[in-house]
Amino acid sequence: MNKTKNRNNTGGIIFIFLAVILLTAFLTNPKEEIHQERLESKLTEMIDEIMEERQDDLVAYSAWKLGGNLFVRTFVDRYVTRDNYYFCSLTRLHWEGESYIVGIGGFGNVYITKRLNRELAESSIDHIEQMVIDSLPGFMK
Repeated sequence: MNKTKNRNNTGGIIFIFLAVILLTAFLTNPKEEIHQERLESKLTEMIDEIMEERQDDLVAYSAWKLGGNLFVRTFVDRYVTRDNYYFCSLTRLHWEGESYIVGIGGFGNVYITKRLNRELAESSIDHIEQMVIDSLPGFMK
Protein backbone atom coordinates (compact mmCIF):
# COMPACT_ATOMS: atom_id res chain seq x y z
CA MET A 1 0.00 0.00 0.00
CA ASN A 2 2.89 2.39 0.60
CA LYS A 3 4.10 1.83 -2.98
CA THR A 4 0.78 3.09 -4.43
CA LYS A 5 0.82 6.15 -2.22
CA ASN A 6 4.46 6.84 -3.14
CA ARG A 7 3.66 6.64 -6.90
CA ASN A 8 0.84 9.16 -6.52
CA ASN A 9 3.18 11.57 -4.70
CA THR A 10 5.78 11.21 -7.47
CA GLY A 11 3.18 12.05 -10.13
CA GLY A 12 2.09 15.11 -8.18
CA ILE A 13 5.64 16.30 -7.72
CA ILE A 14 6.35 15.90 -11.45
CA PHE A 15 3.17 17.79 -12.29
CA ILE A 16 4.07 20.66 -9.95
CA PHE A 17 7.63 20.75 -11.32
CA LEU A 18 6.38 20.97 -14.93
CA ALA A 19 3.78 23.58 -13.97
CA VAL A 20 6.49 25.73 -12.34
CA ILE A 21 8.72 25.43 -15.43
CA LEU A 22 5.86 26.39 -17.77
CA LEU A 23 4.80 29.30 -15.56
CA THR A 24 8.40 30.54 -15.41
CA ALA A 25 8.73 30.24 -19.20
CA PHE A 26 5.48 32.17 -19.66
CA LEU A 27 6.43 34.96 -17.26
CA THR A 28 9.98 35.37 -18.62
CA ASN A 29 9.19 35.17 -22.34
CA PRO A 30 11.16 38.11 -23.83
CA LYS A 31 9.22 41.05 -25.25
CA GLU A 32 9.66 42.25 -28.83
CA GLU A 33 11.95 45.09 -27.73
CA ILE A 34 14.42 42.59 -26.25
CA HIS A 35 14.41 40.61 -29.50
CA GLN A 36 15.08 43.78 -31.46
CA GLU A 37 17.83 44.98 -29.10
CA ARG A 38 19.63 41.63 -29.23
CA LEU A 39 19.42 41.44 -33.03
CA GLU A 40 20.49 45.08 -33.34
CA SER A 41 23.53 44.38 -31.18
CA LYS A 42 24.51 41.27 -33.15
CA LEU A 43 23.93 42.94 -36.51
CA THR A 44 25.99 45.99 -35.45
CA GLU A 45 28.82 43.69 -34.36
CA MET A 46 28.78 41.83 -37.69
CA ILE A 47 28.59 45.02 -39.75
CA ASP A 48 31.47 46.55 -37.75
CA GLU A 49 33.63 43.58 -38.77
CA ILE A 50 32.60 43.89 -42.42
CA MET A 51 33.12 47.65 -42.49
CA GLU A 52 36.61 47.27 -41.03
CA GLU A 53 37.39 45.15 -44.09
CA ARG A 54 35.81 47.77 -46.39
CA GLN A 55 37.85 50.74 -45.17
CA ASP A 56 38.84 51.39 -48.79
CA ASP A 57 35.35 52.75 -49.48
CA LEU A 58 35.84 55.91 -47.46
CA VAL A 59 32.32 57.26 -48.00
CA ALA A 60 30.56 54.09 -46.84
CA TYR A 61 32.99 53.58 -43.96
CA SER A 62 32.62 57.18 -42.77
CA ALA A 63 28.83 57.04 -43.08
CA TRP A 64 28.82 53.85 -41.02
CA LYS A 65 31.00 55.39 -38.31
CA LEU A 66 28.88 58.54 -38.18
CA GLY A 67 25.37 57.12 -38.29
CA GLY A 68 25.53 53.34 -38.47
CA ASN A 69 23.76 52.71 -35.19
CA LEU A 70 20.82 54.89 -36.18
CA PHE A 71 20.50 53.13 -39.52
CA VAL A 72 20.70 49.67 -37.93
CA ARG A 73 18.03 50.67 -35.42
CA THR A 74 15.80 51.90 -38.26
CA PHE A 75 16.46 48.71 -40.23
CA VAL A 76 15.59 46.50 -37.23
CA ASP A 77 12.44 48.50 -36.43
CA ARG A 78 11.30 48.16 -40.03
CA TYR A 79 12.15 44.52 -40.79
CA VAL A 80 12.18 42.56 -37.51
CA THR A 81 9.20 41.06 -35.69
CA ARG A 82 8.64 38.67 -32.83
CA ASP A 83 6.45 35.58 -33.04
CA ASN A 84 4.99 34.97 -29.58
CA TYR A 85 4.24 31.39 -28.58
CA TYR A 86 3.63 32.32 -24.90
CA PHE A 87 6.30 29.96 -23.50
CA CYS A 88 8.96 30.96 -26.04
CA SER A 89 9.26 33.37 -28.95
CA LEU A 90 11.05 33.68 -32.26
CA THR A 91 12.91 36.61 -33.79
CA ARG A 92 11.91 36.90 -37.44
CA LEU A 93 13.65 39.00 -40.09
CA HIS A 94 11.53 39.88 -43.14
CA TRP A 95 13.90 40.59 -45.99
CA GLU A 96 13.59 40.65 -49.77
CA GLY A 97 10.28 38.80 -49.78
CA GLU A 98 11.56 36.08 -47.45
CA SER A 99 11.08 35.54 -43.75
CA TYR A 100 14.04 34.22 -41.73
CA ILE A 101 14.00 32.96 -38.17
CA VAL A 102 17.18 34.45 -36.77
CA GLY A 103 16.62 34.12 -33.03
CA ILE A 104 14.78 32.30 -30.29
CA GLY A 105 13.72 33.73 -26.97
CA GLY A 106 12.93 32.07 -23.71
CA PHE A 107 13.49 32.43 -19.98
CA GLY A 108 14.37 36.12 -20.31
CA ASN A 109 17.06 35.66 -22.99
CA VAL A 110 17.20 35.92 -26.77
CA TYR A 111 19.67 33.78 -28.65
CA ILE A 112 20.57 34.81 -32.20
CA THR A 113 21.05 31.80 -34.45
CA LYS A 114 23.75 31.23 -37.03
CA ARG A 115 21.07 31.91 -39.66
CA LEU A 116 22.05 35.56 -39.29
CA ASN A 117 25.15 35.07 -41.38
CA ARG A 118 27.60 37.26 -43.20
CA GLU A 119 25.65 37.10 -46.48
CA LEU A 120 22.51 38.40 -44.80
CA ALA A 121 24.55 41.09 -42.99
CA GLU A 122 26.21 42.21 -46.24
CA SER A 123 22.82 42.40 -47.90
CA SER A 124 21.59 44.60 -45.05
CA ILE A 125 24.72 46.79 -45.39
CA ASP A 126 23.84 47.40 -49.03
CA HIS A 127 20.31 48.35 -47.96
CA ILE A 128 21.58 50.63 -45.19
CA GLU A 129 23.99 52.29 -47.64
CA GLN A 130 21.04 52.94 -49.96
CA MET A 131 19.12 54.42 -47.01
CA VAL A 132 22.07 56.77 -46.39
CA ILE A 133 22.20 57.80 -50.05
CA ASP A 134 18.43 58.37 -50.12
CA SER A 135 18.62 60.54 -46.99
CA LEU A 136 21.29 62.85 -48.44
CA PRO A 137 20.23 66.20 -49.86
CA GLY A 138 20.02 66.31 -53.66
CA PHE A 139 23.26 68.27 -54.13
CA MET A 140 25.32 65.60 -52.28
CA LYS A 141 24.11 62.62 -54.36
